[in-house]
Amino acid sequence: MHNFFRIGGVAADLPHGWIDKCLDFCDYFLTRVVEYQQLITRNPIFLERVEGVGIVCGEEVINWGLSGPMLRASGIQWDLRKVDNYECYGEFDWEVQWQKEGDSLARYLVRIGEMIESIKIIQQALEGIPGGPYENLETRYFDREKEPEWNDFEYRFISKKPSPTFELPKQELYVRIEAPKGELGIFLMGDQNGFPWRWKIRPPGFINLQILPQLVKRMKLADIMTILGSIDIITGDVDS
Repeated sequence: MHNFFRIGGVAADLPHGWIDKCLDFCDYFLTRVVEYQQLITRNPIFLERVEGVGIVCGEEVINWGLSGPMLRASGIQWDLRKVDNYECYGEFDWEVQWQKEGDSLARYLVRIGEMIESIKIIQQALEGIPGGPYENLETRYFDREKEPEWNDFEYRFISKKPSPTFELPKQELYVRIEAPKGELGIFLMGDQNGFPWRWKIRPPGFINLQILPQLVKRMKLADIMTILGSIDIITGDVDS
C-alpha cells in the first residue's frame, strides 16, 4: 500500500498476473455492489433508521470545514480530483457523486456511488497502461499454486527501489488529495535538511468528527450510532 509508492514512480514492477486478478476483482465487486443495493438501499427498516437523521445543510458543512462524502452529501459538488485535477484523474471518464438531502441516507448513497465510480477509474487505468514491461516476471517462481484465487494472491516484490533522500528547501508546502473520507492534507516546513523542520497532517476524519455534538442534539440515543457511522471515522484519524 503506502510502501509501494516512490517519488517518481513505484517501488517495483507489478507482480506477475496482478492485472488479470485486479480486473477479475472489479467484475466481482460490481456484482456485490448490486447485491448491497438490493439488500440495503430500499430496505424499509434501514430507511427508517437513516432517512432524515443527522442532517447537515450546505452552509454548515462549509463553516465546519467538512470534506469528502460529508460535504458532497449536502449538495456541494466538491472533489479535489476534479478541482485540483492532479495525477491523471482528468484523463478518465467518471462523475462526482453527490446528494442534496444532507442526512445519513444521503451520505450512504454518496459512498455507494463512489464505489462504482472507483471501479470505473480502476478499469480505465488498467486499460491505459502503456506498452513495455510492467510486470515482475521473477515472481512467477514464487507462486505456490498454478492458478491461485485472487484473494489468495501473495504480493511479492524483488529488488525494491529504496526511497530517495533529498534536501528540503527552506520553504512551506501544503499538498492535499481527495482521500476516501475527505481532504487529506500534508503540511511541510523545510530547513535545508533531509528532515522537515515541521510536519503536520490534516486528517479528514478528525475534522469531520467535530460536528458530531451538534448532530446528536435532540436525537434519540439509538441515532448516535447511525450518525457516527455516517461520518465514517477511523481511529488513526481522530486520536490526534
